[in-house]
Amino acid sequence: MSAPHSAATSLSPWSFAWLVFTPFGLAYIVSYGLRTVNAAIAPQLTSEFGLNAAQLGLLTAAYFLSFAFTQLPLGGWLDRFRPRRVEALLLVSCAIGCFIFASASSLSGLIAGRIAIGVGVAACLMATLRTFGQWLPPTRLPAMNGYMLAVGNAGAIASTAPALWLLQIITWQQMFVAMGFVTLMVAAWLAFAVPDPPTSGSPGKRPAGAGWREVLRNPLFWTIAPITCFSNAIGLSVQGLWAGPWLVDVAGMSPKAIGDYLMLVSVGMLFSNIALGKLMGRWVLGGRSALWFAAVGCCGALLGQLPFLLSWTQSPAAAMIAFGLTHVSGNLVFAALTPLFPSHVAGRLSTTLNFVMFGTGFLLQWGIGVVVNQYPAAAAGRYLPQGYEHAFSVLALAQLAIVAWTFFALRRYVFAGRAA
Repeated sequence: MSAPHSAATSLSPWSFAWLVFTPFGLAYIVSYGLRTVNAAIAPQLTSEFGLNAAQLGLLTAAYFLSFAFTQLPLGGWLDRFRPRRVEALLLVSCAIGCFIFASASSLSGLIAGRIAIGVGVAACLMATLRTFGQWLPPTRLPAMNGYMLAVGNAGAIASTAPALWLLQIITWQQMFVAMGFVTLMVAAWLAFAVPDPPTSGSPGKRPAGAGWREVLRNPLFWTIAPITCFSNAIGLSVQGLWAGPWLVDVAGMSPKAIGDYLMLVSVGMLFSNIALGKLMGRWVLGGRSALWFAAVGCCGALLGQLPFLLSWTQSPAAAMIAFGLTHVSGNLVFAALTPLFPSHVAGRLSTTLNFVMFGTGFLLQWGIGVVVNQYPAAAAGRYLPQGYEHAFSVLALAQLAIVAWTFFALRRYVFAGRAA
């Protein structure tokens, strides 16, 4: 179990909000905005570089792949060093990636830029969760994590309609150059101005034998990680890319008209993150299981995907809102599992979860493109609704199997009298 947290008493709520929450929040806005902006600029990238659906999926998913593999060393770094400095250093790679992406003249150049961006923002949420875990007691983590995730969704909102409006004034290349400089400024703030929590002991010391094995050998990890990580991976794949092409190919919208609808996905996620974080906090204070709350919440993802599975286009706005509201429950796993693991592996726990989430996100985002690519429409760069229906049918079948496993495993722990 995690050690008691008393560090929060050293800062008032307002001081914590400005000195700690705000700079980490700005970094997460940058991270989330760069993760999802390809959904808005996908038509331009497709046109300028002649990309098909599979290539577009691979390009956008390259972010997830580099992001995921950076999690492997990141957990150790966060447990041994100051999280804010780890994040600041990695953000330099993000800035470089923005400059590479902006200057790319081929698909390989775009992919190289996305890879560097993925590495650079890999710590934006994990360093934040690690820092919050050092400052705050477990009962405050669900709500505070929810607020931070909502802030990230503000970055996703900025990458939709506001980004498309901005692109009427500047090019997407100029936008990425500007983001590179913004990223460097945020990195400097984190490195030199954010206070460290007054935790006891050296950040570089940990018990002998502590590491990945302590996380991966815990049965609770494999009980709740599959459903939460798969649910989140679908959200990453659709919000980060496929919602945009679906609106064009299935709902019949023009590429310039999709910004407001993409924004609705992020708005739904924003409100859902705040609401679920608060509800889970109250649930835990009532002495009930956070793991059950997270698992049940993830079941709603199946409902949010029905419009994509059924090509339901009567109200694209309702489809986008429903998807946003139902695809953030997987984020609850961080607050649910962290108090059940020793504090010296908190960084490895969070980054292991993130590795599974984003590694799965890479496979799903690319895989959806591979399936959709089998159903080309008459117009170049356009695809038939059947491609999306088949892709989401496969996802739904996989989710049903994971749901069955999750509730079987959770009930087994309840009957065994163990923490669940």
